[in-house]
Formats: sequence, C-alpha cells, structure tokens
Amino acid sequence: MQRSAISLAVLALWANASTAQTEVTLEKVQVTGSNISRVENETATPTLVLTRKDIERTGLATVKEVLDSLVGTSQLPTGSNKTLSDITSGASYAAGSSAVSLRHLGPQATLVLLNSRRLAPYAMHDDPTMVTDVNALPLSAVERIEVLRNGGSAVYGSDAIAGVINIITKQNFTGLTLRASHEQSTEARDFRASTAGLTAGFGDLAEDGFNVMMNVEFYKRSSVMWSDVMTKLNPAIPNYFPSFGSPSTYSHPGNIIEAGGAIAGCPAAQTIDGLCMYDRYSRLEAQPSSERANLLLNGRVNIQPDLQGFGEVMVSSNQTLYTLADPAYGIGGFSSWFDPSTGATRQFYERGLPKEHPLNPTGLDEVDFRYRFSDANAQQKVDSKAYRVLGGLRGLNRGFDWEGAAGVMGSTVVNDTRGAYSDSAFKTLIGDYNLAHDPLFFNRGYRIGQPNSAEVLNALFPVFTHTGRMKQAFVDGKVSGPISAIQGRPVDIALGFDLRHESLDITPSANLASGDIVGYGVAETHGKRTFGSLFAEVNLPLAETLEMQAAARLDKYPNFDVNLSPKLGLRFVPTKSLLLRGTVEAGFRAPNLVESSTTTLYSYDNNIVDPKRCPQASALATDLRAQANALPEGDPARVPLIARADIVETQECVAGVAAVRGSNTELKPETSLGTTLGMVFEPADNVQVEVDAWRIQRRDEIGYMTPQSLINSEDGEGAGRVQRVGLTNDRSFS
Repeated sequence: MQRSAISLAVLALWANASTAQTEVTLEKVQVTGSNISRVENETATPTLVLTRKDIERTGLATVKEVLDSLVGTSQLPTGSNKTLSDITSGASYAAGSSAVSLRHLGPQATLVLLNSRRLAPYAMHDDPTMVTDVNALPLSAVERIEVLRNGGSAVYGSDAIAGVINIITKQNFTGLTLRASHEQSTEARDFRASTAGLTAGFGDLAEDGFNVMMNVEFYKRSSVMWSDVMTKLNPAIPNYFPSFGSPSTYSHPGNIIEAGGAIAGCPAAQTIDGLCMYDRYSRLEAQPSSERANLLLNGRVNIQPDLQGFGEVMVSSNQTLYTLADPAYGIGGFSSWFDPSTGATRQFYERGLPKEHPLNPTGLDEVDFRYRFSDANAQQKVDSKAYRVLGGLRGLNRGFDWEGAAGVMGSTVVNDTRGAYSDSAFKTLIGDYNLAHDPLFFNRGYRIGQPNSAEVLNALFPVFTHTGRMKQAFVDGKVSGPISAIQGRPVDIALGFDLRHESLDITPSANLASGDIVGYGVAETHGKRTFGSLFAEVNLPLAETLEMQAAARLDKYPNFDVNLSPKLGLRFVPTKSLLLRGTVEAGFRAPNLVESSTTTLYSYDNNIVDPKRCPQASALATDLRAQANALPEGDPARVPLIARADIVETQECVAGVAAVRGSNTELKPETSLGTTLGMVFEPADNVQVEVDAWRIQRRDEIGYMTPQSLINSEDGEGAGRVQRVGLTNDRSFS
C-alpha cells in the first residue's frame, strides 16, 4: 500500500511571536520527535505546534474537534482506515470512542501521546482496530498540541507509521481559570453541546520548589433525531434518493396487507391509502447524547537543585447513549447470525399471521403482517472509564539530563444494548418461526398493538452486553546530553528503554455467548503480553549550518523477531530566513492483542447493498410505485403495490449479513518506509511559510475485507467466502 501527497501550510505568527524571536534564551525544551532536549524548536522533522492561544482561537470545545481541524488529519467514514467518532460509531464494537487519523492511514497508524507518553488503548476494538480514545482528554488542561507529521517509530515504536500527536498539558500553572462554552445551531437548534472546565494550580517551582495543578472538565451533548431536522436538509436530496423521508408500512399497531391495510387502532393522522404508516426517521439518530467528566492532576517538586520528582493522575468517565430504531417485523424478513456456542450459522424467519389469528379476517394462512415493536425501548448505552497514574524522577548529572518513570493505566468499557429479539423468548412469547403452521403464532404472551408487561418486554428484548478491560503497566528511562563537540557545537546523544506489560479481556454476556440474540455479532478476546524496546539517538553538527539526526529503536514483541526502526534526518540553514530539511525513516506496527491473541469475532452488518439483487429490487420497486400512482385514490389495488415496493427495497438494498473472522497466527508486523522533504521560509516578521512533501510506503499491512467488499467481489473470491441462502426462501421476486 502506498500513499503520497504534498502538504502546504501558510502560518501567520501570532502577537507574541515577534517578542519570542527577540528574546534570547538558552533553556532547552523537549521537542516531539526527539529524545534530545535542545535550544532550537525547528528540527529536521516537520512538526506542527498548536499553542494554547491557537486552540482558543478555533472556538472548538473538545480535543477531537481540534485534532480533526488540523492539516493532515482525516475523517474517513468507512473501510479499514476509517476514523472513529462517538457520533457515528454506534454500530461498532468500539462505540462511544473517538479516534484521530493522520495521512488517511487510519487510527491504527497514528500514535497519540499525553505528555510524551503512551495512553492505554480503548478497551473495545473497532473490528479489530484498537484506538486511543481522545474523548478521555480534557481540552481545558491542554497547553499545546504537537503533531509530528511523518513517521515516528524510531523514537516512539509501534503505531507511529503515519505520525505522532503529542498532547501536552499545562506545567507550573498557578492561579484559577474557568472555561465554559455552549454551542447551538442557529438553523437546527436541537444540535447543542455545553462544556465547562476548571483549572487550579498553586506553588511556583522556582520560588516554592513545587507545583500542583488540578483540572476538571465536563461535557454534555444533546440527542437529535433526523425527524427533528428534516426541514433543514437540502431539498434536492429526494431527487437522488426517491424514498428519502418517506414513511414506512412497518408500523404500530401494524398492517395486514391482504385485509386492506391498517389494523384497528391506527391514528387517522398515520393512515395513508388505508395503510398505517410510521415515521422511520423519528428514531433514526443524527447525533447521540453524551456526558463526559475528566479529571487531571499533575505535580512537580524540587527534591534537590538537580533532582525533581513528578507525578500525574488522569481519570475519565464517559457515557454515550444511542437511540436505536424500533425493530420492524414483516413476512419475508430474514436474519442470519453465528452461534458462538456451536460455530454454526442460525437463521430467523419472519412469518405472517395464521388464519386462526383474531386479527386475520381473510381466512388465508400466513397473511402479510407488518409491524413495528415500538415498545422495545431499543437503545445502546456505552459507559467507558479510563485512567493513568504515573510517577518518576528527572535530574541533571554531569551535564546529562536523565528521567525515569513507572505507572499503570487502563480502561473499562461496558456496552449495554437492547432492541434485538431473544430467540428463545420469541419462540415462547410469539411462536416458533420454523414451524410450517403454528395456529397460535403471535397469539401467546405478546399482544400486538396493546400494552405489554415489563416482564414480557424484558424477556423478548433483553439487555445484552460486551465488557472490555484493558490494563497496562510500564517502566521507562532515558538519558541525554553532549558527549563531544565539533567546532564548538555539541554532539548530543540519547539512550533509553521502555518496558511494558498489557492485558486485554473482552467478554460477551451469556445471552450473546449462547447465540440467543437474533442477528447480533459477538466479540471475545483474551490476551496478554510483555514487550520492550531500546533506543538511541544522536544529533551531529556536520557544519555550522548543517545538522544530522540519526536514531534507531529495537522493539521486541512476543512471537515476533526483534524489529529495528532506523531514522536519518538532515537540517540545513543556509540563511536566517530559510531552513531546508529531510528525513528517511523505517516504521512498523505490531499486531494488537485482538489481532494476535485468541479472538472470536462474529459480526452482523445491517447496511449491506447487494450488487446482484439491489439494482433489480430498485427497478421493481419503481415499477410497482408507478403502477400504484396510476390508479385512482381509494382503489384497493394500490395498497399491495405500495406495500410490496416497500418490502422489496427494504430486504434487498439495506440487507443484513453475518460475518466471521478470527485472529491470524501467521501475522507479521507491518513495516513502512517514510520520506519527507521540506522547507521553512520566513520572508518577514510574523510570516512563516512551510512546504513539506511526504511519501509513506506500507508493507505487509494488517487489515481485512469488509462484508461489503467481499460481496462486491464475490465472483472472484474462493468457494465458501460468501455463502448465500437458497432461493427457496426468496420472497422479493417470487
């Protein structure tokens, strides 16, 4: 896989920039992309720095929003490199999380750091990508964001193929600040979000010998249904999607097509051409509600003049509530899913009402009955918590800076969903759909269109859960400083190590594990590993205006050979206003615990378009509607024509398929080769122009084919990759 592009940024330096340029300071700073503290901020590696003032000028409320606004980040909605957002991730195992992607290479190739150290991954995967949830980070505590705009594996290790985002919080902060914001659309006022953050700090390192900072941030976002904002959409949409906005014949209390349509009790306002209609957009969510609370504590204390202790505590709690569509039921409906307890595929068939049913006056067996379970209380609640606690020492000894730290971190995700049938309860309360004739079908415990007890509804639509727990522990250390000099310019080196242990457990509830939930997938992973790395870096002044950066990192993961990631960079400053730079770097990504551990992954994708059946179904539906429209109002022949058009499109153009995947013991780490070439030009005060060309080539990329891509390429796939149900069950065209 190969990606290449040229990025151009014209950056205006801000009000305090000219002052910063005139001040002379020899204080060294840590620059993202290097383990060596240095005086110059501009290195051979292209790095974008967003200061606190820059962040405030954006007017954005969350870390996710700020990162998505940057040059080089992307928001791909689909595919293996898609970028997660908690607004759109409800159908994912990683629902409730938000990730960021650089260079369109996906979040699995983008490393996110907090204060130059890794964060624990989100405890659920995105089938099977593991991500860093940026919702857990409080924006009001951020001092600056540094984006390394090329690979960073030689310095940071795995996952940095596309680049590194380093979020740096306030240090040595004193005083009290309150940040609050409220956003609301002027056109669709249902879209609104509020944020409030409090930051307090006391103690000055220089005067008091210590500093402690606390930040608390709260965020709340409203839920919005598409029905509430339909009038604000582009009026030309129906020209391209004729059925967009149209009501559904799958309604409550329902329709019996052969009996003329609406079941008694349907409100007159919902009746069209004798059919009881349902606004399918009333529970189709444009934006889920969310509530977040984040806490960050950090502190530093001067133990001796050249010895400092530091610590950090981060805790976050996020709840996202997705409103799901009420389950629709109608003759000919079909679902398939995998039963983890047997490994076999199961099928669920939606049958019509028998002739014995009191709502069937036709005397015909299995009439076309269409219904909407409006009492299912379909929803998905995701409760995620994350934490990181670390402590360490840093100091200066004989001209060398050194630092060491140890800590623990992790996350827990509980995903509770409701709105799918319990297969066993359906057979008990409604009937066995496998029987050719059941005289009591839909005439048992569940009553059509009538109030049903909580006991019945909880049995028919039980809560099912995925619980994920990720834990990490680490110890790291590094030392850097000058070892020599060339023509009075220091030769700096850095040496260090990073040792980590991690475990991941993703467990489904018993009703999922037994295959009792109709049409839903199951994820289960149990894995742990210990891995570590050694790294070295050197800055070598080749001449007064030419500097070379060389780095190398050795990473060792269980069951894989030692991986070497080298890097070479050059920085040339021919004039005070011009800097030329270039890098060549090898990168890699080790398979995550989902990909490399024992994993069961049964999924159900309910938005599949069948390229063989959907075009024919759409043409048939168009013809059926045309026939209906040609008939006069009140003609009884209109009802079955409209109803059949609805069911044909529903079953063939937004179909559901079951898919099964497992971990691959033959996986190797991904590798990459990244190159950059660029310049920084300052033609005048307060004006800076950066131009960087980059190229990243990935090899042995770890990925998967989505169910949609498999179906699209069905004829070229091997036998058994796509399995179709026999045409004896085909009700769309027969």
